[in-house]
Formats: sequence, structure tokens, C-alpha cells
Amino acid sequence: MTTDAWLNGVYLTTDSVLQHPDYVKQLRDEIGLTTVVLDYTGELSPEVLALSPFGGKTPTAAELDELVIRHIDGRPIDPLEYPQAQALCGPGVSASGDDARFRKAIAQLKDAGLNVWTCGGAWTIRRLTFCPSREDTRAWMEAVCVYWATHYDLDALDITHFRYPMGSFPLGLFGCTCSSCATAAGNLGYDMEKMVADLQGARAGLQKLDGARLGEVVRLGIGFFDVIHALGLRSGVLDWVRFRTELVVQNLSRFRQAVHEAAPDTAFGTDTYPASMALTAGHDYRRWGEMADFASPLVSHISAFVCDTFKVWARFLMAEITNLKEEDALQLVYRFTGYDGMGLPETIEGYGDDEGTLAHRIPTADLVLRDLVKAKLYLPEGMPSYPIIHGAGWPREAIDRIVDEARRVGHNGIVWQGTSELMDYDFSK
Repeated sequence: MTTDAWLNGVYLTTDSVLQHPDYVKQLRDEIGLTTVVLDYTGELSPEVLALSPFGGKTPTAAELDELVIRHIDGRPIDPLEYPQAQALCGPGVSASGDDARFRKAIAQLKDAGLNVWTCGGAWTIRRLTFCPSREDTRAWMEAVCVYWATHYDLDALDITHFRYPMGSFPLGLFGCTCSSCATAAGNLGYDMEKMVADLQGARAGLQKLDGARLGEVVRLGIGFFDVIHALGLRSGVLDWVRFRTELVVQNLSRFRQAVHEAAPDTAFGTDTYPASMALTAGHDYRRWGEMADFASPLVSHISAFVCDTFKVWARFLMAEITNLKEEDALQLVYRFTGYDGMGLPETIEGYGDDEGTLAHRIPTADLVLRDLVKAKLYLPEGMPSYPIIHGAGWPREAIDRIVDEARRVGHNGIVWQGTSELMDYDFSK
């Protein structure tokens, strides 16, 4: 994939392209749009559908229990999202579509001189994740990716949700420990029983801490070795993090190879969790060249991915550690995740309840740029990188600073989510 020119992309739906053709042309002419990442709304073939782990029917809750990741205590993680999963035809893929409309949207974008990528789903919804060790799930995702690459006039696949649950859902950090994952762990050189035991030992160490004394240490300065010392961390904890990243690498490498063999000119990539917390979702930036042709650092979700994680983890620490104050818990989370020192709220209440205005209440540019600079440190040399940021709902000065700094540190373009801050367009016409 060439990186000579600055990529200027945007996420669009099939309906928005077909209903507002002038919008795309205006984006092209006013902001220099080069690429559209189009949501997949086509139809899969009967041959691909036959590979679905759902077996051609709507799975029951009991059947989903066997397909999704399992917590270290053995329970399936987040049945609350089962209704969303049951509306799919298989992990991550919609059960219905209109192929003619999808193809028409692609042709219309191509006629406008734009590159077209598709954004298909993968094994995670938001919190619910289908077990990535199961061979039926792997075979299904491989077949779907190959179908997308070979049946449409696309320049790239930009698959979303090839990851574990987002960090603001703590249960997701402790899955999957099913029999398939235990076997996969052994094949990769890891010991599932030891990893689970060491994770449980780390939590026991956490619960023994004195919150008041811990708060004092946090205010004085706490570091990497302090965390290891205070919790009595053992090697299985790091093994657990590495095992999950290994599994993602193994799967995505397989899918990319299959796509390249079937459609050599189609690039394969997947959006990339924010660098500071990427390992919590199973993403290892250093190995991105093994499994993707480009990186898409997904730094637009400052609420769901980042700020909600701060709040949830702070509450978790206060529940686990006696006498730990809220402000100390937050500062510990900021330090541990690498977002300290930028003036983030000192209390949970300081984040407010309105997600739509969050970007105006926190140092958004500083937060996003911290992840973009880290991304360039971790990504393989020469790996094309297209950060995903908001062009709607963020302060314009923050947007401009982020774009300027993204260029400076060596990213290769921007993919926008929303464009209202970039140009005016009347969607009512």
C-alpha cells in the first residue's frame, strides 16, 4: 500500500452515500477527501453462510454460552448483549443486507474518483466477544474476509472489532479461559492454569493493600516496580497479556494471508485500540506488520474507550481496597495507564454525564496526541498509519492541533468520524 500521499478518509453508511451524493463530492472538493470507509451492507453467499457457527439459525442463549468468551470463574461474559448477537448470521456479521444497494454505493464512490474500503464486523460486538480460539469462529471470519475481498470492487478491508472487549468492561480483561483457549494457550507455550492462578493471586494482593497508605504513595509517585512489588505479581500475569495478543496475531495473520492469496491487490487492516491501553484489548502494535497492511489507531472514542475506563477502574479499586479515596484511585489509574500529568478530572463527577460535550471538558488534544505519539513509537518502521478522529463534536482548535501533530510525528492520514466541524452540509435537502 502506497503512503506517498496524505490519506483523507471518512466513515460513511451506504444510505448516506446514496441519499446524499453531493455530500461526498463536497467532501472531496472542500477537504480533499480521498477514501471512504463504507459499512458493509451486502449479502453473503450461501457457501459462506454455511460456515457460520450459528448453523443457519438464530442461536439460543445456551448455544451462545458455548460460543462466547468465558471469565476465569467459568461464566460466559455479558449475556446482556445476546439479543444483538442473535440478530447476526454469525460472529460480527449482519444477518441481512441489500447487495444491489451496496454495489451501487461503491460504484458511485468510484465514479467520484475515491478509494473505497469496507468496514466489516468481527468477533467482538462491544463487550460480548466470540471466542477467538474456536476453529469454527476462525474459519467463519476467514471466509467472510475473503468473500468481502473477492466479490466487491474494494481497495481495502478495514475490519473493526478484531479485539477483546473494551477496557471499560473489566470482566473482558479476564477471558477467555474456555477449553479451546486452554488448548490454544498450550500450543503457544502458555499454561492456562498458572495464568489463572497468578491473576487470582494479583487480585488477592490488591485486596490486602491499605488504601490510605496507597494514596500517599500515589501522591509521592508510584512506578512499574512498585506495582509488581505491592501486588506480588507473578509471571502468569504477563503471560496472560501476551497470550491474548498472540492469539490476535495468530488469527489476523491467517485472515490477511487468505485475503492476499485470493485478492492480491486488496489491502487488509483492522482498527487499532488506543496505544496506551492496546494490550488490554489484545493489540500489540509492535507486531502489527505481521497481521495487517496498515494501522488505524482508533482514538476517536475518548469516552467509551478511555474516560469510561478511568471511571470504571477507579470504582473497582475503591471496591477492592479499603480506605482508598476516589481522587487517589483516579490518579493511580491515570499513572498506570499512562495518561497522568495532563490535567484530567480529579473526581469521577468531573467527567459529567453528557458524552456529547466531553471533548470540551477534558484536554482532548493532549489525550489523543499521547496515544498517537506512542503509536509511532510502537508500530513497525514504515507501517502506514491512519488515525481515526472525530470531525464532529470536538473543539476545532483541538482537531487542527491533532492533525498537525499527526503529520509531524509521521502518520500517513486521517479517517474522520463525522465532518460537521470540517464543513457545512445541509442533510435535510
